[in-house]
Amino acid sequence: MGLYALAGGATPAAIRAAVMGGMALSAANLGRPSHVWTSLATTAAAMLAWRPELAWDVGFQLSFAGTTAIILLTPAIESRLGWIPHVLREPFAVTCAAQVGTLPMMATDFHVFSPVGPIANAAVLPILPLIVAAGLLLGPLSILPDVARAAAIPLAGLLEYLEQVAYLLARLPAAAIPVVKFPPWLGLAYYAGLGGLIGARHVAPRGRALAVGGGVAAPLLIAVTALAMWAQAPAQVDVLAVGNGQALLFRSPQGAILVDAGPSPTRLKDELGQLMPPWQTRLDLLAITAPGLGHVGGFAGLDRPAAIVVIPEAQINGSAWRTAAFEASARGARVIRAHAGEVLQAAGFRLEVISPEPGAAGGEVGVAYLGLRVVATSARSFCDLSDLDVDAQTVAAARLQGTCTYLLLPSEGHSLPSPEIQHAAAGAQLIASLASGRLARGLPPSVLRTDQEGTITLPM
Repeated sequence: MGLYALAGGATPAAIRAAVMGGMALSAANLGRPSHVWTSLATTAAAMLAWRPELAWDVGFQLSFAGTTAIILLTPAIESRLGWIPHVLREPFAVTCAAQVGTLPMMATDFHVFSPVGPIANAAVLPILPLIVAAGLLLGPLSILPDVARAAAIPLAGLLEYLEQVAYLLARLPAAAIPVVKFPPWLGLAYYAGLGGLIGARHVAPRGRALAVGGGVAAPLLIAVTALAMWAQAPAQVDVLAVGNGQALLFRSPQGAILVDAGPSPTRLKDELGQLMPPWQTRLDLLAITAPGLGHVGGFAGLDRPAAIVVIPEAQINGSAWRTAAFEASARGARVIRAHAGEVLQAAGFRLEVISPEPGAAGGEVGVAYLGLRVVATSARSFCDLSDLDVDAQTVAAARLQGTCTYLLLPSEGHSLPSPEIQHAAAGAQLIASLASGRLARGLPPSVLRTDQEGTITLPM
């Protein structure tokens, strides 16, 4: 069993299987009955006692959730597949059970759902023990290369078969269905419904209707509650965890504003899919503050039309931001070239433009980018200095019509703001939009960082 776990890379799934298998064999040798739930619980407790951080490991979660689903669902699925040959029926039923039990986790962690997974597993699972055993036996033969080469021929044939199964099934229509985002409330509703159906199978006939009713009512209640809370959410700002760049989403019951898009279309789409209600497909305002990839790269995949697009008045360099503005305009957006001193209203927010100054030199880096102070009806405000250089920040500080409740550090969190900005925004909560793994670079410990906390949501 230990050798099997090592051959599998000592992953949480391999360790779980080895420990449970070892406990079952030990019980059989001692003449004691084994109990699968006791074995599963004991194994989970032992692994978490050994390494508590495994609780956040995707492999650990999938292994135990999948095993639980296999125990509960496989008999019911297999009993309905009598027309399938036995050698394929059990692997197919086991895979279906595991996929049903782990679907929310797979959608959340891997953003994909594969309907052909059970077919693929049914086709290859019967030969996997042979592949593992042959691989272990070939190890010692490596000291005799010619013998090992000849002995590996059958194993190569098995591996070629496995590869061809994967290749052929991957080419089927809808072999992999992308899942942009799977909200936590939807996962809770899914498991509530699944729990009711499982309960209906294991209770007495007179309680079956109650279990089924609970399995239907519970997810509906969860979904309705979540959607109602979503629709009535108070004004807030989300500093999106988009990597090496910045993107801000201002939301209120009146609408939504997106300021910049980060560097990645995929990450922006994922974040918006999680934060915005399914029925809210339009943006009230879209702002482009700077031409860098960290500000405009995500616009390449943005499929949400906007009513207004705000860009700096100055003729700044770059083509990516122009493309983003042109595409938004082609979808019906009105383009506004803004300069310091202007005030815009959108989605229940007041946008005060603090940069660029009229006539600013657009060809100079960091001089003529768009700086904003966004104010909600509660008087809370969010200041975004984009990539303004220190001199431009000093000029922008004089344009502030009030303090800042929140201040996004300039240049994608690379530096602290100018002394004039720090004085004008004294007491503001500092926020840094950083890529994962970046060093703190002398930032105060009170700074909220997306590389540490993920997307940061703040009340407005």
